[in-house]
Formats: sequence, structure tokens, C-alpha cells
Amino acid sequence: MSPPVGPTGLPENCDGSSPPSWQVTSAVATMATTIVFDADVSVRETVVTATLGKFATPRVGWSITAGGVVDGSIDDRPVRGGGTVAGALTWLAVYERDRRPFVSASFSLGALVLRAVADDDSSRTLSAWDVRAGAMVGKTFAGAVVPYAAVRVFGGPVFWRLGGKGVVGGDRYHVTAGLGLVLRLPARLSVSLEGMPLGERSAAGAIGWRF
Repeated sequence: MSPPVGPTGLPENCDGSSPPSWQVTSAVATMATTIVFDADVSVRETVVTATLGKFATPRVGWSITAGGVVDGSIDDRPVRGGGTVAGALTWLAVYERDRRPFVSASFSLGALVLRAVADDDSSRTLSAWDVRAGAMVGKTFAGAVVPYAAVRVFGGPVFWRLGGKGVVGGDRYHVTAGLGLVLRLPARLSVSLEGMPLGERSAAGAIGWRF
């Protein structure tokens, strides 16, 4: 269970021509899922994140992300703040060509901490670890418009309190899938939009700058 941050792991170009570069990204993302403990618990969160990443080669990149939880609920009880941190590795496995899409793979490790009202009406801490692997397939049009499809699988323990005792659970779905779009702008800026309606549901918007 980790907040989405959009497609921060794509190089500047997906045809193998990108020089090494750094990227900073700011994102707003929302996520909703169900965590299975002794009983099912619905979780919703909205986060604001900042990401620093680097593509050291045209194929391989890394990124670190940190952010704060600005809204959300656990079983319709309000979240009272929290934070998240994650690290990711990405690999452009297949360069795109005129008639061939690119294929990108990713691996990430993240952690999340929330403060929220539990079923005993006390403020409690929910914490979660998240390991996920993903794949993206997309194509660049007119040098600036990059639609893609993505699927990610994930897992990790979630710690909470129900009925006055500590419980450990996990996400019901362990998968998320959907579509996204990257718009490459002048001055090495980019705007990213992503919607993942299948499994763990999420939506994210981001703006990035390469240097």
C-alpha cells in the first residue's frame, strides 16, 4: 500500500537517445483500496509528493520520493496526517522505434505511516511496507505526447488496530492497472496524468523538470 506518484521513471526520450539527466517532480495523488485484516477495512488517502531521480544511462534510472498525507480516511474515519517515503529503480527494457512501442520495467520499495481514528475512537497509527514491480508499454507521438498502459503487482504488511488489539493485514488486490499520458513541454518540462481503475484504484497528476 503505497501512494502513486505517476510515471517518474521514464527517460527524456524512449528511443535510446537520452543523455544522462536528473529530474525533479512534484505530484498530487489519491488512492483507494481495501485492506484485509480480521475484517475488511477501506482505506483512502491523498498525498503530495516530491521526487528526485536520475537516469544514469538511456536505460537505467533511480528515484527517491517523500511526501505528506493531506487527506484520507480509514473505514470512513478521518486521517489526521502522515507521511510516505519510497525508492525506485527503472529499466527501459525495449527502445521504441517508428513502428514499435517502448517497454519499461520498475521495482520499488516504500513505507507509509498514517494517524487516524480507529474503531475504539482513539487516534492510532497505521503503518505499511510496500514492495512492487511494474511494466509500462507506450509510444511517443509528435515527439511530445506519450500515452501508455501500465500494470503493477505489489505486496507488503499493513499494521493497524481493530477491537483494541494490534492486527496485521494486506491489500485485497495486490495488483493495479490502467492508463497514463505524458506531455513533454518546452524548457525540459513535462506534465503527467495517470488513472489506475483496476485493483488498487488511484489517480495522479505530476509536473517534472529535467536538468
